Amino acid sequence: MKLQHAPITIVALCILVTTLPAESTIGFRQLCSTTPVAVQRGQKATIHVRSNYTLDGSYKVLFDQPGITMKFLETKPIAAPHQGRGTPGTPFRFEVDVPAEQALGVYEFRIATKTAVSSVSHLLVTDYPVVNESTAENGSTATAQKVAFPVAICGMCGNPEDVDYYQFTGKAGQVVTINIYAQRVTKAVHSMQSGGSGASVMYLMDSILTLRRSNGQILADNDNFVGGDSFLTCKLPADGNYFLEVRDTRFIGNPKYVYCVEIANRPFAHAVFPMAIQQGKTTAAAIVGHNLSGLEETTLRAAADESPGWKRISITTPLGQTNTVPVLVSAHPQLVATGNHSLAAAMNVSLPVGVNGRLAKPDEVHYYSFEAKKNRYYLLEIESDRRDLPLDSVIHVFDSTGKQVNRGDDGYYTKDATLHFKAPSDGKFFVSVSDLHNRGGARYIYHLRIEPSGPDFEIHGKYYYAQLAPGTRMIWFARLSRQNGFAGPVEMQVEGLPPGVSFTPVTIPAGLNQCAVILSAKSDAQIDARLVQLSGKATIPDADGKPREVIRAARVTCELQASGGSQARWPINTQLVGVTNPLDLFEFEATPREITLRPGEKVEIKVRVKRSPEFTGPIQLAMPFLYGNSIVEDQLPPGVSMSAASKARLTEKMVEGTIILEAATGDNAPKPITRFPIAVMGRISMSFSISTNYASNPIYLTIADAPANTEQ
Repeated sequence: MKLQHAPITIVALCILVTTLPAESTIGFRQLCSTTPVAVQRGQKATIHVRSNYTLDGSYKVLFDQPGITMKFLETKPIAAPHQGRGTPGTPFRFEVDVPAEQALGVYEFRIATKTAVSSVSHLLVTDYPVVNESTAENGSTATAQKVAFPVAICGMCGNPEDVDYYQFTGKAGQVVTINIYAQRVTKAVHSMQSGGSGASVMYLMDSILTLRRSNGQILADNDNFVGGDSFLTCKLPADGNYFLEVRDTRFIGNPKYVYCVEIANRPFAHAVFPMAIQQGKTTAAAIVGHNLSGLEETTLRAAADESPGWKRISITTPLGQTNTVPVLVSAHPQLVATGNHSLAAAMNVSLPVGVNGRLAKPDEVHYYSFEAKKNRYYLLEIESDRRDLPLDSVIHVFDSTGKQVNRGDDGYYTKDATLHFKAPSDGKFFVSVSDLHNRGGARYIYHLRIEPSGPDFEIHGKYYYAQLAPGTRMIWFARLSRQNGFAGPVEMQVEGLPPGVSFTPVTIPAGLNQCAVILSAKSDAQIDARLVQLSGKATIPDADGKPREVIRAARVTCELQASGGSQARWPINTQLVGVTNPLDLFEFEATPREITLRPGEKVEIKVRVKRSPEFTGPIQLAMPFLYGNSIVEDQLPPGVSMSAASKARLTEKMVEGTIILEAATGDNAPKPITRFPIAVMGRISMSFSISTNYASNPIYLTIADAPANTEQ
């Protein structure tokens, strides 16, 4: 996929006239929540982005999709000292401009300052006028904040036991929908915990919505509709006032718990069924939604030359347009499941194919059958959870006798089941699709892809941001997940780097699954930041064994702080590389630049750094990426490790260290490799979980296949 740089938000921002004292250590900007977290399309608005480090010097904001622009409004420096992971951060003002034609939904953004780049925060683009929660008390029906729908209310459950009430006036027979965005607008924020210990350590807001009449009678309530976000709909029984209660189900409060709740009486759709269409085809699709004025179906169309993939469409109803819903355009034939509720009634399909199904009632199971060839791989993949639908899918595969031969459950950070199935024999195999909890209903819709597959790979690792000053380097860690017997080399690529930034060419050879991606900034590189894309290129056989060249984009995840100092990860859309002002290390050099190792040998790498005059803190040298004492990612080939005898901690004003690499022997000996680029990593910690990483010059490692000669 080509990364489109032109439309990405790049805004020249105000230059600060004065500056704050220099940071003792310079780390990446840990963004927190955004308030208000929504902006109406076609409007400009001022928002506050919270950060655990200063955003002074912000000059670019980059969104994961084109269109939105955002500029820094602060004209005087604001101190934003890091005060611990439970704190909400310091707010900084930005002006957001959303085009009238901007697609609705949640966007991901990153910020570049002259000294650092940031983690991820979110912004919701809504169709409705935005009203901010009042600063006045609104914790009861008596003090409820008055609003008029349609409206997007941006609020916050900011304290323990915080309950927010909103009052609106409705008429008998009106159908209102109430949709809250809470987890969806904070899911990739680096630190969402509330601090404290035990039960007080909470993370994402778990919202619950309750709609009441003026006499207190509950008309509707809901919890956990789209993930942990709630949704409810109600046909109002009479003219009068109604009250919406918003709270966390656990009565937890935290200034990070921002939300946007949309109240409207417009048509609302959750999905269409089927939700996929083949290129060049037209098909009728049922609408799952509310306030549709009797409309039950719409027509899906796809041009013959339309690009395959997921898109979002709005449906025209007698009462106007709905919100957008997902539709898949596919190159493969698309079928609709019907009557296939037992193995005997399995629906026979020819591959490749897409099947659209709906588990309409609890305990329902759908069955399919297809002809397979021995030792051939087949991909079976569900899409439902990723389309904001509730199905927690499970796939089972049975042979012709009904014996279960394989099972697939959760895919990559999703409840959607994925299975790479290698057929043990020629013949017919059966596939079942069910819900893990045996649930069913109108929204339990899925798309099942079944197609011949073959050797393939995915790229994982740590590479969601990089900041490097002119003349310095930074290191990323990439790791292959080889699939279906793929054993070939993969050439790494980085697309879209800022001018003056390059990466050291590296290919992960057969027999190896990891590498360093070493980024270097020229000494005259200008301050700039770009969204980039890491990928891998390889030649793999297709389902029929014919070689083809493929490029696989790396799967990007960000760090999330979890309990007890641990970390979790969450998928995001962006990788950010920024050239900054000089950081804490001016130079970071390692010698020798060429190393040859044989099994049983050791080699020393001498490291020398040049510190900023202001920086006298410790520097931790390493070859793997460590979190505490645990290796999270590694760049060294199996059988090569960093010796405990290394002098890897440079305290106070120390500028020299030593890394000792050693090669194992026997069954653990490393395999031969020629001029494989590695680098020493230097880490400067800002906190237990935040560090700035530096890299030495590339060192080319060769592993010889002969053991060391020990004769004198």
